[in-house]
Amino acid sequence: MRRFLTTFADRILRNMSMTISELIASFKCEGIEEQARFDIESVIEKELKLQYTAQNIKDCIACMDYTTLTPKDTEESVKAFVESLYTKTARLDVKPAAICVFPNYASVVKSGLEESGVATAVVAAGFPASQTFLELKKSECKMAIQTGAEEVDIVIPVGKMLAMQYDEVYQELVTLREVCSGVKLKVILETGELNDSELIFKAALIAIHAGADFIKTSTGKVTVNATPEAVYAMALAIKAYYEKFGKKVGIKVAGGVSTTVTAIKYRTIVSHILGEEWITPEYFRIGTSKLLDDAIRSLNAL
Repeated sequence: MRRFLTTFADRILRNMSMTISELIASFKCEGIEEQARFDIESVIEKELKLQYTAQNIKDCIACMDYTTLTPKDTEESVKAFVESLYTKTARLDVKPAAICVFPNYASVVKSGLEESGVATAVVAAGFPASQTFLELKKSECKMAIQTGAEEVDIVIPVGKMLAMQYDEVYQELVTLREVCSGVKLKVILETGELNDSELIFKAALIAIHAGADFIKTSTGKVTVNATPEAVYAMALAIKAYYEKFGKKVGIKVAGGVSTTVTAIKYRTIVSHILGEEWITPEYFRIGTSKLLDDAIRSLNAL
């Protein structure tokens, strides 16, 4: 808590002397798409075979947010989902970082996990569209935390981001950061809707500056979700912000990550830009409902 208060105070001091437009202007946002394409094709693709190891697959499991977010979810199905985690990982020496569910199931997950060391995570604040009143977003976050959520995933107001209303996006995130005091806040950029590396980079900077603990690619509920180029742009933003302000922020890849090969690719991109020190549950997450089964099969095959 002391660490959070210190970083929050630092952020307030920074915000008093720098507007969001000034913040964005202080970073180089041009040419990211070309840089990403070149680096992914010429460097990262060549590293993938070397990165496909048992230890790296275990890293992906340890950094996983094991997720169920379907209209068919019920209290009973969520209980069974939590139990399935214990069954599937019984013979492993590693478990996912968190289970992620709708906010009304936070207490179900919390009670089911007990002393497992796996965190209770929820999506909130009008997920997945973020199209509702700010007061309702605040209320949903508060209720989720009160019933057991230790990590909260929210979505930026995408329409405002596309309309370049950066100050409004920032102020909303600051408000929700304050509501989520004391828990991990993951801000979903919905990168497939932004659909531009420079805009993704700017959205990442805004979220980080507002106090996000993680920036996240996608809700998994739109046509285009996580892509290598989007993850590359987000990792670049994290690196640039860290070098300028010394603040270390995590990255979560979500949306379409269902195979071990895909997970290893994203792990390689993050490691390539940010270094192996980022490949821990504290700074790297993979949001997925299907990856665990494939990762276990891959480990058995190796």
